Amino acid sequence: MPIEIREFFERYADRYMAGDAEAIADMYSAPFLAVRNGEPIHLADRSAVVEHLAGLMAAYARSGAAVAQVSDIDVLEQGDSATLVTAHWNVRSATGEMVRDFRTSYQLVGQPPRIVSYVNHDVVKAT
Repeated sequence: MPIEIREFFERYADRYMAGDAEAIADMYSAPFLAVRNGEPIHLADRSAVVEHLAGLMAAYARSGAAVAQVSDIDVLEQGDSATLVTAHWNVRSATGEMVRDFRTSYQLVGQPPRIVSYVNHDVVKAT
């Protein structure tokens, strides 16, 4: 899959931090699967993806997040039609203070690439 992964995720970060859920949804496929805190979230269509993303973006804005950057990226080609990308994100406030430091793995397929699922690398504590 000949794609420029870093450029893809830089564009993703810019649109995400701008709060443009519609533009980010264009980078996703639907139906879509998200895994957060060990729980699968099934998003059946584009409107559900937009709603999911808009909620996440609003939470980032409330936290003071202003800039998201990929500090490291690990790419695993899966044949010629899919790629598994793990991105290490640093999210900072407008003053440069770290708001969030985390990893997420994304399954990309197609050309242009679309994200079909993501898994946040959350630490899930047993209850």
